[in-house]
Amino acid sequence: MAPYVRRDLQHVEDASQRPTDAEYDRYLWLVETIKRMGCDEEAIYESHPFLVKDVLFSSILVGANEALLEIAGAPEEECVEIEGWLQRGLQGLDELWDPTFGLYLDYDIRGKQPLKTLTVAGFAPLIAGHLSHGRFDDLLATLDSPMFMGNPDLRWSLPPSTSPEDPGFHPKSYWRGPTWPVFNWLLSWSLTRTGEVERAGHLRQESLTQLADGGFGEYFDPFTGHSLGSVDQSWTAAVALDWLASGTQAEAREAA
Repeated sequence: MAPYVRRDLQHVEDASQRPTDAEYDRYLWLVETIKRMGCDEEAIYESHPFLVKDVLFSSILVGANEALLEIAGAPEEECVEIEGWLQRGLQGLDELWDPTFGLYLDYDIRGKQPLKTLTVAGFAPLIAGHLSHGRFDDLLATLDSPMFMGNPDLRWSLPPSTSPEDPGFHPKSYWRGPTWPVFNWLLSWSLTRTGEVERAGHLRQESLTQLADGGFGEYFDPFTGHSLGSVDQSWTAAVALDWLASGTQAEAREAA
């Protein structure tokens, strides 16, 4: 790679909170290979060296297609097409379940094998919904286990982005272990939608306590509770506002 300036390091005091230089070299090299292909998706799918079925974004896409069906007001044939996308996404997610870990795993298409890294992305199919009762219960059991929210060393009962039991865990490094309010919001929203209101309320309360202690950090050390990354992150403030609003609405319903 030609020399470049890491602008992301200007937002943190400790470089260990961000990817390493070696990791960044790989990221930018992958971007350069995409640029050399003219960002042509067909060419990328055919020959790009890094091709992964991603659980998190696939789950969000399924949820988005379901929302699109509800709000589109589209002609019947277009609704049938959207429904096809939704079902295709659900089928693809179902194939990524790993019963050994009790999680959904990303899949390396070039290597033709699952990527056995234990991250919160493995819970993302809760966003898509439509899980069988057995699969749903197994996923919640993993969430509650010492692999994630049941770890006894956590400052708050919130899921680390990477499991402390995974060899790649790092409590301060970007997506390698810190807790992320924005993902906790997605998780609480998903649990509310599936009827797990008490669990969702617990996540909401623990998350608001985290923010009351540490401010609107981008992410947090799961053990010490220290704010990491950007200290005034707008999407952290946004999810806090939503949590506070939903709590006010719930209290109003109870009072009524």
